[in-house]
Amino acid sequence: MTVYNERLAKSHDDILEAIADALDIPPSKFEEAKSRYEAIGNWLDRPESSIAQFEPSISPQGSFLLGTVTRPFNDNEEYDVDLVCRLLATKADFTQKSLKEAVGREVALYARAHGMAGPEEHRRCWRLNYAAGAQFHMDVLPALPDAQRYQARLILEGYSTLAKDDTLSGQAIAITDNSLPQYDRPTEDWPQSNPTGYAAWFRSRMRVRLTEAKRALAKRERITASVDEIPDYKVKTPLQRAIQLLKRHRDCMFTDDAEYKPISIIITTLAAHAYNEELTISAALQSILTGMDRFIEDRGGVAWVANPVNPAENFADKWAEEPKKRENFYRWLDQARQDFALYLRASTFDKMPELLREHLDTKLVDSTMSAALPVSSLAAPAIASRPSNADDMTRAERAVELINQAGPQSKPWAKL
Repeated sequence: MTVYNERLAKSHDDILEAIADALDIPPSKFEEAKSRYEAIGNWLDRPESSIAQFEPSISPQGSFLLGTVTRPFNDNEEYDVDLVCRLLATKADFTQKSLKEAVGREVALYARAHGMAGPEEHRRCWRLNYAAGAQFHMDVLPALPDAQRYQARLILEGYSTLAKDDTLSGQAIAITDNSLPQYDRPTEDWPQSNPTGYAAWFRSRMRVRLTEAKRALAKRERITASVDEIPDYKVKTPLQRAIQLLKRHRDCMFTDDAEYKPISIIITTLAAHAYNEELTISAALQSILTGMDRFIEDRGGVAWVANPVNPAENFADKWAEEPKKRENFYRWLDQARQDFALYLRASTFDKMPELLREHLDTKLVDSTMSAALPVSSLAAPAIASRPSNADDMTRAERAVELINQAGPQSKPWAKL
């Protein structure tokens, strides 16, 4: 009889946790990226900087901010580190073009001072490429504070409650886009973004589990700091792990059709809506995969995945003009439901169905399971045989029945 030790998997959740952990950016790589972008921020704010008077600051956005980064397929691919370079200035000080050029000059000087190639200009940002060994590049997005105009637009659209919530709307920014006709003209009409507000909303969807994870970390490592002082990136919740697994499933499924694969912001938003503070990755996946499409609205015949901090913005705006993207989203969702259900409802956890294995990256799954399982593993109790998870499975199956009966439902936004 096999004897399990604490480091060996004992359930479906242990396997999924191990795979998600293998998908995550290694702590050393995260710290390296963090130190690099902090160095850029220090450079931009140095006394000699031509933009120092505007107190420039650098902060992450996207998956680095949300804790849902997935590592590249191989060492030839890079992490995409998305950054915001925020200047305390107004649109009277800059046009979009002059702001982008001002930030670009300083980023170029930083690159030269550190023996790097000059930054590449993209539509909205500057891309700074590091040496191959670093395995990441940084996209620096120039921005100005723009909360007042952002909140005014929310009120105009009927979302006054959201506009009054400073946590969700008070850190909105104006950004640059060289494809717009007003790019080089003085105007108040700049594109807007709100990565900090989105991150606050995302954290609110997992607040209980995030706090519990920090408490567990503090107890495990005997950290004396308060829970609030522990950085979010030090821990992972079932929601974040589930999103990492779903993003890798998506990547593997669309390796030959990357242009039309479901985009991460749609998967992340719908997953966060469908998540209900489940305790485990398996329960989180069940709720998310069962219910995520119920948060796709139908607005006058247009499929709408609302930005939760600006519901007038549609993350699925490309679906109408490129219907293949909509078709691929539903094709991916159907496949993910089948793949994960086959595994989670299996009587043992030490064998992964072939399609799920392929859609999570065969090499990664095999190496992870080899490390997580004993050399000679016996059939172990299925996750559904444990009382706490049996309830989750029953709820998930009932939810599937309800979806099949009722069809997709939209989530009406309160306009108060």
